[in-house]
Amino acid sequence: MGHLARLATAVAVLFAVPSLAAPVAASAKYCDGPTGVCYSEISVGVAPITWRIAIPSVAEGPFDILLQIVAPKSVGWAGIAWGGGMLYNPISLGWANGNSTVPGARFASAHVQPEVYESAEHTVLKGSGTNATHWTLTTLCKGCSTWTHNGGAKEALDPGATAASFAFAASAAPPIDVTDPASPIGIHSEHGIFTLDLAAAKSEQFDAWVAQLK
Repeated sequence: MGHLARLATAVAVLFAVPSLAAPVAASAKYCDGPTGVCYSEISVGVAPITWRIAIPSVAEGPFDILLQIVAPKSVGWAGIAWGGGMLYNPISLGWANGNSTVPGARFASAHVQPEVYESAEHTVLKGSGTNATHWTLTTLCKGCSTWTHNGGAKEALDPGATAASFAFAASAAPPIDVTDPASPIGIHSEHGIFTLDLAAAKSEQFDAWVAQLK
């Protein structure tokens, strides 16, 4: 079996919902002092990895999403599935590349290596980078709040949800080419699900925050 074929097989279980276990931690509000940006956040997993989300004050999708991932340098890559599982929803990935960080967008329609997802666009924003212990990816995602499910049905995140469900996975091994957002990734070393308060993530200042972070 070729190297990429092995990777495809390994990654098939990255976001397999039946084996996921919900963490006991609850989401909270986090406001970044230097920027003033406020997120809903949760820290999960062995590392742990902190996931932060901010959205505009809207009643329904589509809408842009501010995503911040803060992970120990022991984490080679980390990803969030916006629909709560591997299949038929956007997956946002992040990892370190030297002193910078790289975002990637994937979408899987079968239990194989997720394909690059052209319908989602990630912009790296201020606050991204690495230090002695952690890497941080701050990114604006356009195209992560709505998607087309199997059979053509359209799905969307509910911005009023107080317990929106997401899936995550991470690996100690980095992607094959950390400079390439489309690089193949290997099997996760941890995975799980968590809920986040999207209603608390809403803000009338969202557009101003995005402009500031650009």
